[in-house]
Amino acid sequence: MLMELLANDKLLEDEDIKEMLKDMALQKGKTDTCFKDTPIVIDTQCRLFFPIYSEKEVKMSYLPKTVYIFFLLHHTGVEFKNLDSYMKELYQIYQIVSEEKNIEAGKIKRSLSNLVAPGNNRIYEICSVVRRKLSEILPTELVAQYAITGKWGGLHKIEVERSLVDIRHKKLKQIAFE
Repeated sequence: MLMELLANDKLLEDEDIKEMLKDMALQKGKTDTCFKDTPIVIDTQCRLFFPIYSEKEVKMSYLPKTVYIFFLLHHTGVEFKNLDSYMKELYQIYQIVSEEKNIEAGKIKRSLSNLVAPGNNRIYEICSVVRRKLSEILPTELVAQYAITGKWGGLHKIEVERSLVDIRHKKLKQIAFE
């Protein structure tokens, strides 16, 4: 129909056609807004899903997944420069995320120490990985709402409403409510 409109500009003068186009535009707006509040599911095996958009898991390696879950649990946000204050919690989350692999404690601590080291850009690299992985599942216009965002030197957080976060993993639920 659109091709026909473009080829024959007299159709644009037809009031019925104008009304149909207006209705189509309104319908498109309705379908876009109803999915803006899509839930995030963290299942019993600590896998991330956005079930409204895909049945596929948001696949991330352990460190990006740890950071993402950490920021989901801290809805008010955290300054990157203060991440070292949360080392114990990051360690707990990392252990949960990687529990079936039994990664040695020293390796986890080294990875997290590198992440929280002052002046290190590793946290920004991890946030970039998270954003890229989310963009594989979510529409472009929603990625910012579900990614870790913030201003340099300020609070960083995930803007999504926490009622949309569905944590089904028992140990993660315990951390969330501590």
